[in-house]
Amino acid sequence: MPTESQPERTFIVLSLKHTLRRHKAITLWRPNDSGYCWTLERAGIYGESLVLERLGYYNSGCSNIAAPYELVKRLAVDIEYDTKEFGICLPNNAKTWKQLLASVIRKPDYPSRPEYRGARYSKEAA
Repeated sequence: MPTESQPERTFIVLSLKHTLRRHKAITLWRPNDSGYCWTLERAGIYGESLVLERLGYYNSGCSNIAAPYELVKRLAVDIEYDTKEFGICLPNNAKTWKQLLASVIRKPDYPSRPEYRGARYSKEAA
């Protein structure tokens, strides 16, 4: 439990299910479980206690993972995403996914196999 000197950590929920190999950016959850987006400014920020209460929902591994907000902010860059618009997004590539998967809130129950250009597998093959 966080204390006054140690505030609650925050997380961004990433959708493996809605991020496809062809996407330039990783799909993020919007606030209050209300849909998906690519830009960091539209993403929901989820408190650690909420994520831990529903760990199987927010961090199952096979469809979603919860990554620390501070890491997501550091990895996000200004890119053209799939709707030909620009925004601050997480690039959908091996380097980004490696860092995100290494820092999830807890080890998920199921293996995380994100799709990105150059991945050796697809969801259909998994």
